[in-house]
Amino acid sequence: RMTVPVVLMVAEKPSIAQSIAVILSKGKHHTRKGLSAACSVHEFDGTFQNSPAHYRITSVIGHVYSTDFLPQYQSWETVDPATLFDAPTKKDEANAKAHVCKHLQKEAKGADYLVLWLDCDREGENICFEVIANVRPHMERNK
Repeated sequence: RMTVPVVLMVAEKPSIAQSIAVILSKGKHHTRKGLSAACSVHEFDGTFQNSPAHYRITSVIGHVYSTDFLPQYQSWETVDPATLFDAPTKKDEANAKAHVCKHLQKEAKGADYLVLWLDCDREGENICFEVIANVRPHMERNK
């Protein structure tokens, strides 16, 4: 049996993912819980680029990561603000208990295409790159 391409769509928040699924599937999708309790996954069969495809639509819950200075740079009393321009930063999962990174990585398995539904502003662009960083390494189908 030939497999159809999988289109993974990621929205900025769960309500947008659900609306996209309802509209694109004409209400004929099924919903399951994702690895992140906050982010459901909506699935249906349809067409993509004029060919049959399976859609998997999910979301993040805003930013995937938070960026902060290392602890030694976080005191307003002891740190000269001018040193912050060159100070190292660290990225942590924005909401570690939500497991959004693992959720995205799991949903990316077997996906052939990634479509991002994020706001067209600097924040949305930043979230796009956070999603891509989690999804792209896991997209290739197991061959």
